[in-house]
Amino acid sequence: MKHDESALVKQALHDAREQLQRVGRVLPGAYMLVANNPQTGARLTYPTAIGSVCEAPFKSQADYDEYLAALRTEVIRLGAMAIALAAEASAEVETKHGVEQRRVLLLRVEDHVGVEQLHAPIEVDEHGRARLGKLLADAGATDILSARLLPAQ
Repeated sequence: MKHDESALVKQALHDAREQLQRVGRVLPGAYMLVANNPQTGARLTYPTAIGSVCEAPFKSQADYDEYLAALRTEVIRLGAMAIALAAEASAEVETKHGVEQRRVLLLRVEDHVGVEQLHAPIEVDEHGRARLGKLLADAGATDILSARLLPAQ
């Protein structure tokens, strides 16, 4: 992952922490490193990071598929060089007591080199507040998407 893309991950983590504090869950979000101005479409002097967070979790697979289709359109329109998707999910996590279902923040970062998937456990502290644990790489994990979001170069 390049330095510019790590900025996308940092913003996704910041937003996730803020959402956990405010509403107790992480809403789906997308963060892109773009070459074109989102308002005018004009070429930017330097690549710029942008992001957006959904107002609620997806209600159906069809809603999620529609969201991904809209993202693919925006990727092309904005000349995106990298994209990070963030969302809360339930995942099997290895613990001291074996494998358990746990809440996690999933992060999928894609650039023209490939896809990297990461996760951070969502843990409840002694005051009952949800907090993000350490961000870990999911080396060798199967891509959560069936197709890439960025067009082939």
